Amino acid sequence: MEACTYELDHSAIEATHYYRTWEGDRVNLCFGCASRYGYPEYLVEYPKPWKPEFGYLVNAHTGNGQSDPVSDLWPFEGEGTVQWLNILGCRDSENLVADAAWEPYRAHYSETSGLVYEVTRVTSLPLV
Repeated sequence: MEACTYELDHSAIEATHYYRTWEGDRVNLCFGCASRYGYPEYLVEYPKPWKPEFGYLVNAHTGNGQSDPVSDLWPFEGEGTVQWLNILGCRDSENLVADAAWEPYRAHYSETSGLVYEVTRVTSLPLV
């Protein structure tokens, strides 16, 4: 853990940003110091720790194996996946996403008006 070196009172607080001085030294700033810093364009944010998140792979295709590139989505959050499936015309969107959440890494299917909707829950990098 990098501690704040911008103010002496903040030496026990974790640094979220830093900047380099003319000599090349690194000055660490906590979130409070970084928000009061007068030259924010010089601040570099420390990367946040990576943690796995769940995303949903959505694929809509006809029976011939051709998928629709407009409807393919990777990855998407749960509530957004339900909304996207509703936009595409899937009637069982909530049940499909619930099944995928219950059994990840397995494709779950639903068919409506000639389109087959496939939803798979996977672990992904943080969703932005």
